[in-house]
Amino acid sequence: MHPALKAYQAVAETSLSGREAEIACFTMLINELRSASVTDDTVIRLKALDRHQKLWSLIMKANILDGGQTPSDDRALIVNLADQAQRYGIQAILETELSLDPLIDIAQDVLDGLLATHE
Repeated sequence: MHPALKAYQAVAETSLSGREAEIACFTMLINELRSASVTDDTVIRLKALDRHQKLWSLIMKANILDGGQTPSDDRALIVNLADQAQRYGIQAILETELSLDPLIDIAQDVLDGLLATHE
């Protein structure tokens, strides 16, 4: 099983709410991207970008297949954000000198929004 999935499963099993699990996932993603952004190790960078791509893919899929629980305008916004994050992620995979800061910023903005609505 993929380490990110193991981490998510471990978080989910501690009976956290969905929002708390989302906060944990974005916190871990931000930490991993920050670590990858300050190293020259391409394996670490590619691993972080792979997890980034997988997380956004899951988010996109969940919002495309949403059963009417989230307003369609909100879902469209999230899907668009996921698409932009994944496109830049692909560029960052292909261009190893490309900064990871935009990906960190997007993830931080999402985390800030999650934390603001969690209080």
